Amino acid sequence: MSKMRVAVVGVGSLGQHHARIAAASEAVDLVAVVDPNEVRGREIAAKFDAPWAPALGPVLADVDAVQIAAPTGFHHAIGLEVLAAGKHVIMEKPLAASLEEGAALLAALGKARAANPGLVAAVGHLERFNPAVTALRAMGIRPHFAEAVRVSPFPMRSMEVDVVMDVMIHDLDLLLALIGRPVTSVEAVGVPVLTPYADLVNARLKFEGGAFATVTASRVARKKERTLRAFGAQSYASLDFASQKLEVLRLVAGPEGPEVRPELVDIESGEPLKLELEAFYAACQGRGQDYVTWADAQEAMKVADRVQKSVAESLASLKLDA
Repeated sequence: MSKMRVAVVGVGSLGQHHARIAAASEAVDLVAVVDPNEVRGREIAAKFDAPWAPALGPVLADVDAVQIAAPTGFHHAIGLEVLAAGKHVIMEKPLAASLEEGAALLAALGKARAANPGLVAAVGHLERFNPAVTALRAMGIRPHFAEAVRVSPFPMRSMEVDVVMDVMIHDLDLLLALIGRPVTSVEAVGVPVLTPYADLVNARLKFEGGAFATVTASRVARKKERTLRAFGAQSYASLDFASQKLEVLRLVAGPEGPEVRPELVDIESGEPLKLELEAFYAACQGRGQDYVTWADAQEAMKVADRVQKSVAESLASLKLDA
């Protein structure tokens, strides 16, 4: 099978890794690095032996797929451009800067697929491809209650969005996938600390069917922590995203009655972004459907929007003594 030709748009802190993985992949050829910053664009292009281009338009005819790692505010325009050209696309999360732009992208995707039913449109919710998450989902544990914590020092990037769209959306997408039910209510609080937007947010979600989850996201912590605890029927799972470790306890029938027994979960570590991109390449070549769809990503954005609105309400009613 001939290699697929890809372009990477945006080679900032994450986009450079898109370029690295594409350049090293046996499934694709990196035929263009696109970035309006000439110095940065040429630097990354030279590093991975690919041409640099300041804009996507002139190279679209030469590619089969586009990897978009540009800032969120550009997702809508670039996504429409790629769809109009009929190319496969993977968009870094979040899908768009607003629900309206996300809906417009989905509408454009529907029209593009009318002409090309095999068109693949994925979103980079890479935690779905964390080997520990893959192992948890394979075990079939459906959480009745879940607790997600994702905190880190300030990254000095993504300052145009709040911590909900920058960080928490990873866990909102995962919870929707794990619980498999829509969110019925949201209560959230948050505070801006280092930016004009909320930098620390805690949200409480209720799902159809009665499941609950609490989600904490912060970019003003002293150290990184990315964990998920899930409690299901006679089972408990504790997942560490960074170390890719999964601990599971189950209530089982023992020789002297019920007992809690730990399960050893053997996980083969791997780079989530590489696993995600290789799955995207395979889907584009008709070898699977393992990717996060634009519709999935829009659902995560809908929940994120509800969290943001709840945070805004809590801040509006906040009264502190002088």
